[in-house]
Amino acid sequence: MTTPLESDPQLPNDLRWLMALQLFHLQPWFLFRHRDEYQFASNAFAKEDIQHRSVLTFARHHDCDDFAGLEIVDGCATSRVIYFHPVIGSSTLLVPEPRTWDICCGTYPDVFAFLAEVIVPAMRDWALCSDASEIDLDYRDNKIGG
Repeated sequence: MTTPLESDPQLPNDLRWLMALQLFHLQPWFLFRHRDEYQFASNAFAKEDIQHRSVLTFARHHDCDDFAGLEIVDGCATSRVIYFHPVIGSSTLLVPEPRTWDICCGTYPDVFAFLAEVIVPAMRDWALCSDASEIDLDYRDNKIGG
């Protein structure tokens, strides 16, 4: 049996707060429900980050390959959030070494800063363009995988 995310002491308390409140759907962003749900994005980050960092990806933007992850330092997830856009699925033959562009879109001291500076403005923009009744139920019910 797995530990519920809100009870996982390896995750920072700010993220566990959102999980405990069941705030997974922040259209157009979605937070993970399972620790390894966005592992493919964490793997891509590890391969593509020019600073050679690692993250535990916990959020995904619904209509593009934007992700957010907790920076991992000495094997532990920190509160620091890295917002990134990897080149998922690119062939190693097409990627010049060493990588010269940065996939990192921004860094934030904690989950609440990321929420305030990235997620809430995106939610506001979507709310201006789409009525609440138009929210895609497949995404709201987390039936679409990543």
